[in-house]
Amino acid sequence: MEMTKRKNRSIYHWVILVCCVLTLMFAYSTRIGLAQLFATEILKETGFSSGAYFLSTTLTSVACAISGPIAGKLLRGKYMRTTFVLCSIGTMGSYACYGLCHSLWQFYIVGTLVGVFAMGCGTLLVSVLITNWFEKNRGLMISIAMMGISIGGTVLSPLLSWLIVEFGWRNAYFILSALSLIVLVPIGLFVVRRTPQDAGLEPYGHGEESMASAKKKNVPASNWNATLKEARQTPILWMFALGAFLIYFTACIMQHQSYYLQGVGFDAAAVASYISLYSVVAIIGKLVLGRIFDRFGPKIGILFGSGTFLLFLVGFLFVQGSPMMLYFAAVMYGFGTCTATVAIPIMTTSVFGAKNYSELYGFISAFTMAGSAIGSSAIGFLYDLTGSYRPALTVLAILTALTIVIMFVCINMGQKHVPEASTNA
Repeated sequence: MEMTKRKNRSIYHWVILVCCVLTLMFAYSTRIGLAQLFATEILKETGFSSGAYFLSTTLTSVACAISGPIAGKLLRGKYMRTTFVLCSIGTMGSYACYGLCHSLWQFYIVGTLVGVFAMGCGTLLVSVLITNWFEKNRGLMISIAMMGISIGGTVLSPLLSWLIVEFGWRNAYFILSALSLIVLVPIGLFVVRRTPQDAGLEPYGHGEESMASAKKKNVPASNWNATLKEARQTPILWMFALGAFLIYFTACIMQHQSYYLQGVGFDAAAVASYISLYSVVAIIGKLVLGRIFDRFGPKIGILFGSGTFLLFLVGFLFVQGSPMMLYFAAVMYGFGTCTATVAIPIMTTSVFGAKNYSELYGFISAFTMAGSAIGSSAIGFLYDLTGSYRPALTVLAILTALTIVIMFVCINMGQKHVPEASTNA
């Protein structure tokens, strides 16, 4: 019994968790959360229109949508570590090439290259690792891992701002990419293992979750364990994919926040404070959201996550000239921004099960990346068309409310499907 417990709760489980945090700090936060700091400087220097420049982000997302299902299959098998290392080198190596770009077409090519590799070393990889290594409190563990995104924004944002001021945005790309590779490559080569069985261990809490499920109303993972082929034959997967698409579509406001705030009168220092505040709140927010999913189930979880994001959008609409509204928006965004990174991985296992997670999540990632692809450029072009971000913010608020409805319907459909599957089995 003692030997089983050690296999279920080895220190290596926590090493994997720390590696997941570091991976998202240096493979995801650097590209997504910090991108707006680069965008402001690039638009000032080049004079590109907002819509034209953010098309590079769209191309990144399109490439991610195409490569996501492929990455999901590779990460499921014995080539996980090789995929992780090669994708880290490909992603950050391509990211550094932004510092060489002068024309729009160059930004477009680099953006596409980044997207080809990014899915193999970001949230998909981390979600697969957490799902493989943890059975007990999986929602909380995913939340802790996703804290890497927020920690990266909090820690690296001041560093990047300093690098841009001291060395220029081009050299800042080179330095940030090199720093990321110094962290990511050793993790992939020497630390990460695809499953605990590869290290002679069992998933954390193995067997405990099933014993406790009889006493709990909300269980983190479904017993359905659907294959991708099976799930695609039901409307549940397509409804879920639509909800995931909308969550990522609306989340694209992140890349426009700095430019928007400076346009309504806030200086660079105020914008930096705003980013730092929401990044700190997001660290707590991920833990809170994961705990809500574990304790109260997916409906309350998605209501909290998307609901706070909706309040952020409303606050942003009225932020002009109001520091207090700016801080309110930062707090709400800190909670609401966790929805994309925390809610979708947890809900995937709660609806479809954990056995075929990487393949299912890889498929769903195609829709989340499609949302990112369309959302970023759509917001930019709407701004170019109207001369204001207010129409875009209004549309995003409506879509966020619609997302809550869609996900509720999806959850209800999933809950009805599982008993039927169990009965038929």
